[in-house]
Amino acid sequence: MEKFRYIFLLLGLFTAIAAQSQSARIEPPKLEFDGKTLTIQYDFLDADPSDEYYVWVVIQKKNGDSLKLKSLSGDVGDVKAGKGKIITWLPSDDSIFLNEDISVEVQAERYVKAFNKGSSMLKSALFPGLGQTKVSNGKPYWLMGVVFYGSLAGGIVTYSGYKSNYDKYLAEETDPQKRSDFLSKAEKNATLSSALLVTAAVIWTSNIIWAGATPNKNQPLKYRPITLQPTADPLNGAALLTLRYKF
Repeated sequence: MEKFRYIFLLLGLFTAIAAQSQSARIEPPKLEFDGKTLTIQYDFLDADPSDEYYVWVVIQKKNGDSLKLKSLSGDVGDVKAGKGKIITWLPSDDSIFLNEDISVEVQAERYVKAFNKGSSMLKSALFPGLGQTKVSNGKPYWLMGVVFYGSLAGGIVTYSGYKSNYDKYLAEETDPQKRSDFLSKAEKNATLSSALLVTAAVIWTSNIIWAGATPNKNQPLKYRPITLQPTADPLNGAALLTLRYKF
C-alpha cells in the first residue's frame, strides 16, 4: 500500500525585538493537512505566561511569493503565551489549491507596555502630575505638582501664623483690643491654612487615583506583517499553490 506524505518546508520563526526576552521562542510548528484543512500546531517556549503576542502566519510558494491568508482561525492575532496553540487554514476559502511545495512560518511579536503603571503612580506620589506627564509623552501635567507643593507650603506657613497669633491671644491679658485682634488673625490663618492643606490633599489623592486608573497601553508593533496578494490563475481567478506528494 502506497503511503503519501505532504511535503512542507517547515520554518518556525520567533521574531525578537530589543525589549523582549531573548530566551522566548516558538517551537517549529507541527502541520497536518487532511486534503481540506491545514492545521498548524505550535508552542511558546521559555515565555512568561502573562506575556501577550501578536501572531501571524506566512505561507510562501517556492518562488518566494507570500499568500494573503483570509481564512485563518484559532490562535492567531492577539495570543497569550503558552503551549498547545492551534491555527487552522482552509485553502479553498482563499481560492488556493495546494499542489506544490510551500513553506509555513509562524511569526510572533511580543506586546511591550508603553509605560510602567507602578512607576507612574510612584512618580505622581512624589510629585503630582509627573507620572501623567511621562505617560502622555511630555504634556505639562507636572504643573499640578507645582500647585500641590505651593498649597502645601502655604498651608504650613499660614498654620504657623495661626499658632503664633493664637499663642499671643492666650498670652495677652491686659489689652482687650489686642486680644481680639490676635484672635481674629488666628481665625483667618486657620481658615486659610485649612483651605490650602485640603487643596494639596485633593491634588495628591486625585493624581494617585488618576495614575492608577490610566489604562495600560502597548507600544506600536514594529514587525506586524504585510502580506502579498496571491498570484491568480487567469482561467478561473484562483491562486495556484501546489502540494507535491512523495511515495
